[in-house]
Amino acid sequence: MMDFFVTFAAKRQDLQSRQSKNIKQSVMSNFTAKQKECLEVMEHAFFVELTTINRNGFPSTRAMLNLRNRQQYPHLVELYNAENNPLAVYLTTNTSSEKISEIAENGKSCLYYCRPEAFHGILLQGTVEHVTDRAFKQKVWQDGWEIYYPKGEEDYAVLRFVPDRLKTYANFTVQTEKI
Repeated sequence: MMDFFVTFAAKRQDLQSRQSKNIKQSVMSNFTAKQKECLEVMEHAFFVELTTINRNGFPSTRAMLNLRNRQQYPHLVELYNAENNPLAVYLTTNTSSEKISEIAENGKSCLYYCRPEAFHGILLQGTVEHVTDRAFKQKVWQDGWEIYYPKGEEDYAVLRFVPDRLKTYANFTVQTEKI
């Protein structure tokens, strides 16, 4: 009987994996070559840099966990597959962070991903918003994040970045595309 459940669980996991790949292939069929290139870098970079505009009007850049990295955060793949904008990005931060007030004042921001070994960079420009839906925040949460958020939900925030423009830096050329 135990073998049946192990086999069933393995088949179910394989089916879910194939469905996830089919959804991704379906979504990616509408992508331009630059958008596919962008997603490839996003899904493999270890971190991402977020730039917001501070209250004095200056850019403020910081490194963030790259929640688009499929190997590090496989539980988020389904959330990304459900997105209207397939290049949307979720980020987490402390509610007490200056980012929260900067975003409330001016949601214009950018994200930068890179593969330094290949001299390849991706810049996404768009808007970022503070997600307050408690159920959604729980879906994003990962075990072990207590180290970043010792106060738990009280000081844990999710941000949703939606790009409308991308720039790629590769092979000594820069290309820009509206999304």
